[in-house]
Amino acid sequence: MGAEDHLSLGKIAKQCNVSRTTVYRWIVNGHLNAYSLPSGHYRVRPEDLAEFRQTFNIPHDQIPDADTNAPSVDEDQLRVLIADDHPDMVMVLRKVVERFLPGAKIHEAVNGVDTCISVGTVKPQLLLLDIMMPGMDGFAVLQELLRRDELAGSKIIIVSAYEPFDRVAALADTHDQVVHCVHKPISVESLGEQIQAIANEFNAAGNKS
Repeated sequence: MGAEDHLSLGKIAKQCNVSRTTVYRWIVNGHLNAYSLPSGHYRVRPEDLAEFRQTFNIPHDQIPDADTNAPSVDEDQLRVLIADDHPDMVMVLRKVVERFLPGAKIHEAVNGVDTCISVGTVKPQLLLLDIMMPGMDGFAVLQELLRRDELAGSKIIIVSAYEPFDRVAALADTHDQVVHCVHKPISVESLGEQIQAIANEFNAAGNKS
């Protein structure tokens, strides 16, 4: 395998269904190994991309081939993506969704990189997002995600222990898609009521169309 098989930022962005800016951040933050050409452009060896996937627990089949479409989803089910790097918290959030939205299709992401990729494949209507995850700063993740067409009609609930929490709460004032900011530890009943209200909004919109 020669240098001609090495990957540009654009090719990686297309494969991973993220922006070139996100790939650039992975590189400059030291998460994805790359080298620079005399022109200043970056190239990534396929084996380094494979190591990157392994490091962030991203299965090979989660990165769609550039020439294939994202997998189809059941439009009758609310698609929920839980993005948190703590397994115990993921389990709690899953239990809340299962209890209050028993018909929802639940997906999980374990870090910022995984979240950016999962948004492209899952196209969630509701994203439960931790703001402190490995791989990408949570604020950078949110900035990237809000630029994505896949989240254009989605709602985001930030669930975080980040301090000062005022900085997190301010996100709801500056981004219409961020509908709630919940401080950990969570109230199961309160969060359950919030996601039910969001589901009712989607159902009402669907009935009108």
